Amino acid sequence: MGIVIRKTISTSIINYFGVLLGVVNVLWLQTTIISELEIGILNYIFDVSILLFPFILLGTSGLPARFLHTFKEGREQNSFISLLFLVPLIALLLLALVFLGFKMEIIAWLGDDALKYSNYLIYVLPILVCYIYQYLIEAILATKSLTVFSSFMKNIYRRVVLIGLLAVFHFGFIDFFQLIFWYVAAHFIEVVILFIFFRSRCKFQFSAPKMLTTKANKKEIISYAAYLIIGVSGVVMVGKIDSVMISSITDDFKLLGIYAIAFFIATIIELPKRIIHQLVFPILTKKITDKKNDEVADMFKQTGINMAIISLFLFMLVWFSIDELFLIIPNGEIYSKGKWVVFFIGLAKVFDGVFSTSDFMINGTKNYRWNGFLAPLLIVVTLVSNYVFINAYGIVGAAIATSITIFSYSIIKYFLVFLKLKMNLLSLNHIFILINAGIVVLLFAFKPRVFENNFLEIILNSLIITIVFIGGNLLMKSSDEMNELINRFYRKLTKTGK
Repeated sequence: MGIVIRKTISTSIINYFGVLLGVVNVLWLQTTIISELEIGILNYIFDVSILLFPFILLGTSGLPARFLHTFKEGREQNSFISLLFLVPLIALLLLALVFLGFKMEIIAWLGDDALKYSNYLIYVLPILVCYIYQYLIEAILATKSLTVFSSFMKNIYRRVVLIGLLAVFHFGFIDFFQLIFWYVAAHFIEVVILFIFFRSRCKFQFSAPKMLTTKANKKEIISYAAYLIIGVSGVVMVGKIDSVMISSITDDFKLLGIYAIAFFIATIIELPKRIIHQLVFPILTKKITDKKNDEVADMFKQTGINMAIISLFLFMLVWFSIDELFLIIPNGEIYSKGKWVVFFIGLAKVFDGVFSTSDFMINGTKNYRWNGFLAPLLIVVTLVSNYVFINAYGIVGAAIATSITIFSYSIIKYFLVFLKLKMNLLSLNHIFILINAGIVVLLFAFKPRVFENNFLEIILNSLIITIVFIGGNLLMKSSDEMNELINRFYRKLTKTGK
């Protein structure tokens, strides 16, 4: 993990700066400039696109990390990558034909509000194209540890563009429909720029799309992609089906707008997981291929410990200042209806963060075939729980359903890895982490409000959580890597001071 931490620093800086822009964009500009209805429409378009995502990618995005290193650099890798680019294009053409043939039936199935605002749904397909190729190029770049530029484009470029478009909309130069049009156009520009960067850094040239491998390996690649379609579709459905079901059951895009703001607040918790996964998975799969089992086991456990600390830390930062946060964002009285959405989605992100390293072990080994069983189960639980809880509790019900689904899925994955690979993610260190989290919870159960100023109260809460939780884990040495990183930073600081 030492190499992962070093490579993560630049990407982390970009991602967290992107989060800052996202916070300004979503929590201040969007809540000020556009209505909750328009926020709901905007998020609905992108969520529907992401729901279709795995069925168009057809597992190709997971193939670079698992198989690209098995091909020789140059013609072989170029041919394999050309094949990866071709497969989604064929799937996209088929989807376009289906949509054109059954357009009205599909829109009617999505609900009354979807029908009312159906003119916006024309953007689903263009956004889907952008997401697919951006994600695929990003996956290939990750195998070369070239994640900084793609992170910049995704986390900073997109948000700066949207901030600019919101400003132009605010001053009346464009309407909301045009705002979405130019935002989609910006995604196309992003893909073009990303492809130019990828082509120059990876010396890529289109070649005849072939696997150029043995019959046995070809069978394994196809099998892996097929199971990945099922696996990714399940994970994507957990993350996005709630938005579609909220709109179809409640027929109210305004509620979806409130849900989207609350969901965004909670997703801050999972940002480190995205960064670490992007860098760890290619390294881990190579170690698995090279049969370095001791290193795999150590990396698996250490990543799990670090993710537990980071996820719980961010969850507590968000939750123990949630009331103050809603008081400082524009129209906070409207969006505060999503307070408990933040809690349950945030809790789901903690579960996912703690147990997410099990995904490495399932997808990085021959146990990926278990996705054929796990993903359908996940999809069924997601659909049933969302239907039941949304009807009962509205948007909070959607968050409860997501939390239940992710917790159940995480536990099943954990026991699968434990039983099949004889690797235990959990250790005594996790008890230390929970003890420190419990101390923070007890402190905030009795902590009075100190400052009238909401910003000062948030800063105070954050300091308390940092000192007690991070300080406690350092004292208990819950994570050897965290202690080593802090000690290294301290040594450099004292050396500079001298």
